[in-house]
Amino acid sequence: MIYDFCVIGGGIVGLATAMQLLKAHPGASLVLVEKEAAIAKHQTGHNSGVIHAGVYYEPGSLKARLCKRGAELSKAFCTEHKIPFEVCGKMLVASNPRQLALLSNLEERARKNGLNVERLDAQALRRR
Repeated sequence: MIYDFCVIGGGIVGLATAMQLLKAHPGASLVLVEKEAAIAKHQTGHNSGVIHAGVYYEPGSLKARLCKRGAELSKAFCTEHKIPFEVCGKMLVASNPRQLALLSNLEERARKNGLNVERLDAQALRRR
């Protein structure tokens, strides 16, 4: 059989590629080739499931911009396709003065990357 497109790999990249090809070419035929008996059997199916916000990346860098945009697109995709997800935030904790200085740098970096940041002292952290 002859197909318009052949995508190799049933992980997140292969599936996303197949989906976008079919969106861009309605009516096209596509075959997805996967060596396993089911999709997402390797890295895609074994990751942490976290959508990274871009806290750690140099402000304004391509990595920071792509991370932020990717998080927005991931949430929009899940909403559109009724895939449950939870926006739970991220908690970074310093346990000594040296780490506190590093945490302050990360806080500044996150703000410059356009992320919402809330600083909690020990008492506020205990209430959470």
